[in-house]
Amino acid sequence: MGFTTPSYSLNDLFERIDRSELQLPDFQHEYTWDIDRIRSMLTTVLRGYPVGSLLALDTRNTPSRFKPRPVKGAPNRGVQPGLLLLDGQQRLTALYHSLRGDGVVDTVGFRGNSIRRRFFVDVVHAVENDPMPDEAVFAVDMDGNVRSHFGPSIPGGIKTRDDLINNHIVPVSSLLGEAGNDLLFDMATQSDDPQIRDAVKQFHNRIVRAMTAYDIPMVRLDRDTAQRGIGQIFAQANSVGQPMDVFELLTAVFANEDHSFRLADHWAEVEAYLRRHPALDGVERIQFLRSVALLVTSRRGSAMGHRGDILNLSLQEYLEAAEELLPAYDTTAEFLYKRRIVSTDQVPYSFQLVPLTVIFAILKDSPEVLESVQGRDRLNQWFWSGVFGELYGSAAPTIRAGRDVDQVTAWVRGATDEVPKTVADAEFKESRLITADQDSGVYRGLYALLMARGARDWRTGLPFNSETIAELQPHFAQIFPRPFCAATGVRPELAESVVNRTPMGRRTEIMIDGGAPNRYIRRMQSKSIMEDDEFDAVVATHEVNPDTLFNGDIERFFRERRERFLGMIEYAMNKPVVRDGEDMSQIFVDKPERTGDEEEN
Repeated sequence: MGFTTPSYSLNDLFERIDRSELQLPDFQHEYTWDIDRIRSMLTTVLRGYPVGSLLALDTRNTPSRFKPRPVKGAPNRGVQPGLLLLDGQQRLTALYHSLRGDGVVDTVGFRGNSIRRRFFVDVVHAVENDPMPDEAVFAVDMDGNVRSHFGPSIPGGIKTRDDLINNHIVPVSSLLGEAGNDLLFDMATQSDDPQIRDAVKQFHNRIVRAMTAYDIPMVRLDRDTAQRGIGQIFAQANSVGQPMDVFELLTAVFANEDHSFRLADHWAEVEAYLRRHPALDGVERIQFLRSVALLVTSRRGSAMGHRGDILNLSLQEYLEAAEELLPAYDTTAEFLYKRRIVSTDQVPYSFQLVPLTVIFAILKDSPEVLESVQGRDRLNQWFWSGVFGELYGSAAPTIRAGRDVDQVTAWVRGATDEVPKTVADAEFKESRLITADQDSGVYRGLYALLMARGARDWRTGLPFNSETIAELQPHFAQIFPRPFCAATGVRPELAESVVNRTPMGRRTEIMIDGGAPNRYIRRMQSKSIMEDDEFDAVVATHEVNPDTLFNGDIERFFRERRERFLGMIEYAMNKPVVRDGEDMSQIFVDKPERTGDEEEN
């Protein structure tokens, strides 16, 4: 067995795919890359960085030993291939779709939903720094709307060629052909701004020319390679071992600086420190490294926490930043406790704690900032905007974290009144009150917000705070319990929704026993030994009208509580919600003649 290592240009590879010279063995998995991985790889190519080598078997003039199939989306010429791609399918398929033709890529979003996207590059932003910023490449949907949170704001979207020229953006699918050159030429000649013309020139020289010369190496196995050997090689390339993560790579970097330093030992100390706060249990080693990189880079210029920024850290920078961040993580835990987020399963988005902690570290020398009403209110608004806007559950949170460190810190300080992008981007859709499940930021955020706003346990009258959590062991429980809702025909999605949930201690929840609220609420009051007015006040702390519960008016309950929740969210985000939900006129699957006052079976 032998092999050679030729290199192929992108256009050469695409042409080989189009004429079915380069195909896949049928046993290869289907194409599965998500949108964020595709965008990341396109950024790598546009920077001129390598994307790794391909592995292929030379099959020219030899009997077929494997059933071939075309690369996804490529024409099937009905011919035997000259090359079978053993490793690199995901990379090559993504490049094949995004860099040629109409550039449309069928992929999946961060929630696993199927989506179709095209990728564009911001010409001016792409040449602002070297290497090209990650944010310069962004995704657009089939209606022309920018779908990347960090992409440019283009009112009306991208519909025409003039939109491309006027906004100085280019489809990445045009960069390997004459269409890209023509577009850049028109962009330069139609602009009176010398800076735009210079940016176009730099973009052509630095990026377009480099792309036409971009080669990908291939390990090309000789055609006489034994079939068993091919199987072993394929298994080695695709299944054995895990790629080194950035922590392991940084371990090697630091060991080169100081042979006696072990990053794993230092992380063990950091981890033990963080685990004193259960709310920080979700902060793992890579997130901690990102917080270090964000803090270090924020003092050089723009805060960034990408893989490359982590690997550029010196040992001294890491140690100094880590020492600053540990008390800042204490402040983060205190911030969460005040909002009744006391364990990691209550944290809406663990990744949001990274920029929050870095902001605290930067502001440590300006304690008066967070002592001011404006400073506290602005930090609160950013936090809840990230939660209810669900922005830290979306793709590319590292880019958002870097922007938030820069923008939110300046905004909280009062150095600018320009609203940070996360606050501006955030929107809450009313329909999420029905669709949000227990793993969502909306579910966890409302649970915390109710407790932070003063909800008290119905059985004991105790508030939910760090002193009572261990005793109460609260849970986000159903007010109209599941058995009751099923028996009375309440629509299942409403029964399971956050609108029908509230914080309850474990022993309080046990007292419900599947019954109607107008029955169990009286038992709770008798156990609480509270007078009517006092008990009504405790019930009301849950944003519930006591009369509605005592009367068992389930339709009124859902309508009233939806409005109260929307008011809470609007106050927290300091902006109106998007009213895309239903009016809740149909609470029941088949509306019964009687509701909460009917006897239980």
